[in-house]
Amino acid sequence: MSKDARERSKWKVRLVEWTDGLSSGVPRPVRKLILECVFGMLTSGSMQLSEIARSLQEPTRVHHTLKRLSRMLSKHSEVAWLAEGLQLSRLGLRVTEEMIVAVDAGDLNRDGAERSEHRCRVRDGDTGEIVGGYPLMTVVARDVGTGRTLPLLTRLLSSARYGFRSENWDLLSVMDQVARHLPGKRLWVVDRGGDRGELWEHWLSRDWDVLVRVMNLRHWLWRGGRYRAQEIACRLPLKHRGRLRRNGADEVRFGITRVHLPAHAGHPLWMVVVRHGKREPMVLVTSRPVRGRRQGERMIQAYMDRWACEEAYRFTKQGFQAERVQVRRFATLQNLVALASLAWGFLAAFEEDAEHLAIRARRLKPRKRPSFPFYTLIRGWQRLFAAAREVFYPWLRGKRPKAPPQLPLFPPSPGALLA
Repeated sequence: MSKDARERSKWKVRLVEWTDGLSSGVPRPVRKLILECVFGMLTSGSMQLSEIARSLQEPTRVHHTLKRLSRMLSKHSEVAWLAEGLQLSRLGLRVTEEMIVAVDAGDLNRDGAERSEHRCRVRDGDTGEIVGGYPLMTVVARDVGTGRTLPLLTRLLSSARYGFRSENWDLLSVMDQVARHLPGKRLWVVDRGGDRGELWEHWLSRDWDVLVRVMNLRHWLWRGGRYRAQEIACRLPLKHRGRLRRNGADEVRFGITRVHLPAHAGHPLWMVVVRHGKREPMVLVTSRPVRGRRQGERMIQAYMDRWACEEAYRFTKQGFQAERVQVRRFATLQNLVALASLAWGFLAAFEEDAEHLAIRARRLKPRKRPSFPFYTLIRGWQRLFAAAREVFYPWLRGKRPKAPPQLPLFPPSPGALLA
């Protein structure tokens, strides 16, 4: 067996063990479907069913494999929830106390697919226009010190689906599901979309540590009066200096003060006002106590590392070509998004042992570790399995070898054979 063949066999065994954490009640065809789709996305770098079918290298027509995958994904809507639970169970225990948990809402542009099921109106993050598509919700754990990223969950949503309540309910349901798999308390970092009264009430009632960039739309109780965020930013003296990013060169001025929400006057919050450039000050509010320059600088750097969610959306759209998927069923598209997140989680789980994949990728700067290594890892995976002639068919659907013929219990005598 060649070196590449041994390496491929090792990664296939790892992938089988990674997807083997499902409960015993899951049917075997669904287990096979999850395994094959995750492998196909990693090998083809695409969420398109045709590319996944080609990468499986089954000894049948690609059209037959494509029809089987399409039928199974549309029939079993529970695949998305199984993939999310498996990903959280595998990666939740790897989230350390030094990591932040970033939550952000993105979009999947489906403006050209008018017949997509439950398609709604979303804001395209690239152009800023309102287009037809689906909102995405991504949760990522990020280590501010080392820069390591662990994807925890990516869910496709729709305001036109059956059972939709509100955007706040979708966000809180995602956060509650992730929180059940994380040990201890974590700092949740949310962008300006999290500055809502219903969300603050939920977080404060459960004593969560959250960090939110607030908008200038509400009043805060500060020094005996009611002020908006930018009014406080203009009056607050910025006594401290710190770095905008860890190991970065940009230095900013910031100030720290205590504020309260009018509806929760007995619960103190801490506001960090950051002056960065000629733009209006950046105002952050957190429920975790902030005392001194060092803790304030950590809060600023924690919010700036929230951009790991932006990298997550870019990786989903470019690394797995999410916007090229041509399926119309909402359940199928939701399953594909969850399985792509599971495939990304597999790469993140074995990131430290993926030196062979990084070498296979043939990067231009092999000595420098990339800040977001998953493009390199998925490219190395594709080049490793490019020469594979068979994948899982002999393991899962191959015909068992025939048993050797049994000898007769009473063999005939030599005279009978001569006759």
